[in-house]
Amino acid sequence: MGTRKAKNIVWGLCLAAMVSVVFTGCSKKDDPAPANKITIKYTVTATGVTAEDDVEIWANAGNHDASQYGASVWKINGADQGNADDVNVDETKFLGATKTYVFETVKSFDFGSLSVAVSNREGAPIIVSYKAEINGTVQTNAQNISVAAGTRHDKQFTYKGQ
Repeated sequence: MGTRKAKNIVWGLCLAAMVSVVFTGCSKKDDPAPANKITIKYTVTATGVTAEDDVEIWANAGNHDASQYGASVWKINGADQGNADDVNVDETKFLGATKTYVFETVKSFDFGSLSVAVSNREGAPIIVSYKAEINGTVQTNAQNISVAAGTRHDKQFTYKGQ
């Protein structure tokens, strides 16, 4: 009879522990507040780029719930880029007449990033400028950075709703 009573006590304690875990684990107090959405516009200009140079400009935007998939995310110089949350331009884009690229989100997102990587292999300096506007306000503005032959310029920026 004593073992049965002990089993009932242990069973009761286990049940009480499970119930307390369920109720404390489901508290709304621990849920993060939803982030404010942001619109993003990056403007990048590079002059003096040759076919031997390496230029990579990457833009990214997304939501914490991955709801950006299945719909347009970016426009580059006004052209829709489909549902890609990461878009880029490389040195080949700067070899023609177009020296400035504007990346714009087509709707608001939770976060975004900009990566600028310029490697001048040889020759004259590459002059690069980039600007990030978040919700219409300039957050990053780097003007006329000179990347000399044999050097590299790398910068990464992240932006999120406040």
